[in-house]
Amino acid sequence: MKKKKAIETKKVVKPKKNALPKEYNLNTWTKAKYFGTIRSCLRRAFRYYKPMQEALNLASRPYVGSNKLQKKEFLCAECGNKWYKRADVEIDHIQELGELREYSDIIPFIQRLTTENVSDYQILCKPHHLVKTHAARDKRKELRKSLK
Repeated sequence: MKKKKAIETKKVVKPKKNALPKEYNLNTWTKAKYFGTIRSCLRRAFRYYKPMQEALNLASRPYVGSNKLQKKEFLCAECGNKWYKRADVEIDHIQELGELREYSDIIPFIQRLTTENVSDYQILCKPHHLVKTHAARDKRKELRKSLK
């Protein structure tokens, strides 16, 4: 019994009707992707910035529970009296970093990202950090809509 050869057909790729122009990285990235990558790289590069780590250290105490692998626990600034392990907290910039959508936004973004004052950072549990982040994002969206 002979096998039949499958007929190969080329799939025609239709451009999206409302596709954004891809002007960056040899015309493969949109402006949002380009500046999003810059933002992500800057945040990753300053992840272990000394003032941020000092704020984390100030919100910690030695762990006294039964888990011998855990050395410290951290206090959420919003919860008040609840202590968390390191994986359950995040370092938050009290002053929002803001948007990074154009070249003119880079310097102010870096200045807010790398503030030297330890009191400009707070430690939040992941649920409280998520609430704060979404509230700030919604506020920016409303502001952009009102400007249009």
